[in-house]
Amino acid sequence: MKRVDAYQLSNLPLAVRVAASIGLLLGMGLFWSGWVVSVFAVDWDVTLLTILGWGDRLMGLPHTAYRILFAAHALSLGLLVPLAYVLFQRTPLPRLTRRAVFALTALLCSADLVCWALVPVSNVAQALLGGIVMLLTLCLLYLIASPLGSMWMRTRWQSAPSQPVRVVVVGGGFAGLYAALGLDKALGHHRMLELSVLDRKNYFLFPPLLPSVAVGAIETRQVTYPFRRLFEASNVRFKKETVLGIDCEKRLIRSRVDVDADPMTGEIRVRHDETPYDYLVLAPGSTTNTFRTEGVEHAFLMRELSDAIALRNHVIDCFETAGREPNPELAQKMLRFVIVGAGPTGVEVASEIRDLVDHVLIRHYPEIDVRRVEVVVIDPGKRILNGWDESVAKRAAAQLERLGVRVHSGGRVAKIGPDWVLLADGTRFESRTCVWCAGVAASELLVQCGLPLNASGRVEVDADCRAKGQDRVFVLGDAAHLPGPDGRPLPPLGQVAFQQGAQTARNLVRLLTGKPTRPFRYRNFGQLVSVGHQFAAVKLLGIRLTGFLAWIVWRTLYLGKLVGFGNKVRVMLDWTLDLFIERSTSPLHATRSNLIARAAAPVPGPARSATPTGVTETPPLTPGPEHAGRLPLPQAEPRVERGTPAAE
Repeated sequence: MKRVDAYQLSNLPLAVRVAASIGLLLGMGLFWSGWVVSVFAVDWDVTLLTILGWGDRLMGLPHTAYRILFAAHALSLGLLVPLAYVLFQRTPLPRLTRRAVFALTALLCSADLVCWALVPVSNVAQALLGGIVMLLTLCLLYLIASPLGSMWMRTRWQSAPSQPVRVVVVGGGFAGLYAALGLDKALGHHRMLELSVLDRKNYFLFPPLLPSVAVGAIETRQVTYPFRRLFEASNVRFKKETVLGIDCEKRLIRSRVDVDADPMTGEIRVRHDETPYDYLVLAPGSTTNTFRTEGVEHAFLMRELSDAIALRNHVIDCFETAGREPNPELAQKMLRFVIVGAGPTGVEVASEIRDLVDHVLIRHYPEIDVRRVEVVVIDPGKRILNGWDESVAKRAAAQLERLGVRVHSGGRVAKIGPDWVLLADGTRFESRTCVWCAGVAASELLVQCGLPLNASGRVEVDADCRAKGQDRVFVLGDAAHLPGPDGRPLPPLGQVAFQQGAQTARNLVRLLTGKPTRPFRYRNFGQLVSVGHQFAAVKLLGIRLTGFLAWIVWRTLYLGKLVGFGNKVRVMLDWTLDLFIERSTSPLHATRSNLIARAAAPVPGPARSATPTGVTETPPLTPGPEHAGRLPLPQAEPRVERGTPAAE
């Protein structure tokens, strides 16, 4: 696979870097000299108002001096901008960012020169020149500061071995992402370093905002970010593969790359690949813990983007069906939503569904009485948010009660059916919607790695996050069993994962430079959960907050951790527009239209059968009582899976 050096400037020879730096500094000095000379020539104070009024001040200079300054100014731009452009194109920044910055600089340069030329004859040019020069100065400073920083501030791997070192990260979640980017930033590009990330998806998913996606508060694409764009300005290579097993003795990763069918015979063809490694970072995430509950396949999960889309479509379809259902019992099944699990995900899903119903859906379904809509949270614990700060949990429970969410504590789900949920004590909830948010389990991939597992299926790791007995394998995030300072294992949280990823990157740098690793120390920054519109419960760095201010803190922190500048802007716009514009309730179907099947399908209407005496009409099929009240599924569309494991 072709490797492109994303850190070309830091790898330039010393003489070239020195010459390029001198050229940038001389060009910027020449650019500034014209401004400094004009300041002293007209003897005016340097303030913001005088800078903005630079065009007027230039009229106080003799015509010859003005022409000399104009020529020097144009010459400085002619020397500085091309050199800065050549170097700026080699900085480790995304392609669109580089293009946007230089396009803005070129536009300001053109406006600057036009205003300089028109200053003697145009009052508008005199008024605009000062502001344009100030903006141009800021752009030029960034245009030269970025290459200088890349040339002199980037660290380089100096003591590289004679043989290439292959570091492979399995899993592109928080832990794997922070480990890969941290190692790339620390070591940069080197011909002896190969850094790869393997994941079965080609995008990074931000799971904390999936409940918001499930109710349409955030668009689907805004919680994902393509890995290839994410690694565009780095030396990380991404490969879309489903890891099937790892041989730690041979240091080999076996993956499935593609599955297709022979167009002639229909035979399934599977293409596999093998990836060798010298150091492995294993962070496959986790899957949903169903506790072997019978019938859990009837429930919606909340692990993948497809889960959120499927739940959103289902809730809207339930209202559509309930609005025209004459049987009140069947309609009630459509309007009762059961969430299993009262952790942060379950609480947020319940409150988001309640908000969607109260603030959006009920307005468009006047035939439905809002009092018939029920949102029920079932949890085997004594209270919601078990393990959280008790005061935070109590405030969140009080807010759920105000929203009208019913919390059924001390209940364990024994069985789930297509339109009911049965508890171990015999309690039965008639509902077409069950959302399973009851916990996480270790990834199934760990069984295929030959690493020491504990009773929960997680890998036993040492203090530096290396698997026990393995000096070259780091296990992070939900896959690792690492006791905290209190002796209890660290929880499967995002903040644990990205802290472990960052520390693993530093430990890998130490290993590659011949230094011993350092133990991982987890810092618990706090807990936060959104409980409905403009309300959250937060414990952050020992400070407890609830209500609107906590909701602002919750949004700010999630916005800061969201990957991709474009995603941050879009989510911010979505949250802002949601205050003034009603969100869409159009379902998002992910099925493919089959034109051939539709063309061959019979015209809707009474079925006809040919007989010797003519044509006899037969009545349409009527569903039996076992199908009453169920949402019909179009035959031309395959059934959408309600959940997929985080790692195969």
